[in-house]
Amino acid sequence: MERNEATEALALLRKVVDRARDDSALQNWGIIWMLHAVTNGGGFIATNLMMWENVIDWKPYAVMWGAIVVVNIGLILLLRRRAGTRSFVDKMIWAIWSTFIAAVMLLAVLNQVMGFTVGLLAPVVAIMAAMGFCTMGAVIGRSWYFPAALLAAASVAMAHLPHYMFIILGVLWGGCQFTAGVVLERAKRRALAGRDPPPTLV
Repeated sequence: MERNEATEALALLRKVVDRARDDSALQNWGIIWMLHAVTNGGGFIATNLMMWENVIDWKPYAVMWGAIVVVNIGLILLLRRRAGTRSFVDKMIWAIWSTFIAAVMLLAVLNQVMGFTVGLLAPVVAIMAAMGFCTMGAVIGRSWYFPAALLAAASVAMAHLPHYMFIILGVLWGGCQFTAGVVLERAKRRALAGRDPPPTLV
C-alpha cells in the first residue's frame, strides 16, 4: 500500500470511529447514566447504612439491589425505546456493563457461599468498575481512564476505611457515572447540532 493510500485509509477509519461515538451518544446514554448515578450511588450508600444497622442476612441486600437493577433496566428500555440502529460503540457499552453486573452478582453469591461479610465486596466491585471504565477508555476515548484510576485508588482507600467502604464507593460511583452521563449528553447535543436530520435520533 502506498503512503497516500495508507493516509487516506487512516483518515477514513478515524471518521468511522468518530461516527460510532456520535451514534452511541445519540442513544440517550447520557441521561440514562445520570439517572443510574443516583440509583447506583444511592444503593451503595444504603448498603453501608444497612451494614451499620448490623444487617447480616443477605436477603434484604438482594431485594434492594434486585429492585435497583429492575429500575435501571426499565430506565434503559424507556429512554431507548425509539432509538435507531445500534452502533458498534452502543453494543460495546451494553456488553461492558452487562458483564460487570453479571460479575458482581456472581461475586455476591460466592461471597455468601464462602461466608464472607457483605463489606468485603466493596473494594472488589470498585476494581471491577475500574476495569469497566478502562474498557470504555479503549473504545471511546482516553478521558474514561480517569474515573478508572479514581475507582482503583478508592479500592485501596476502602481497605483502610472499612467502616465507610460502600459510602466511598457510592459517592465516587455516583460522581463518576453522573459526570460520564453529562459528557455523553453534551456529545449527543453536539452531534445533533451537526446533523439535519440525525439518522439515529432518539
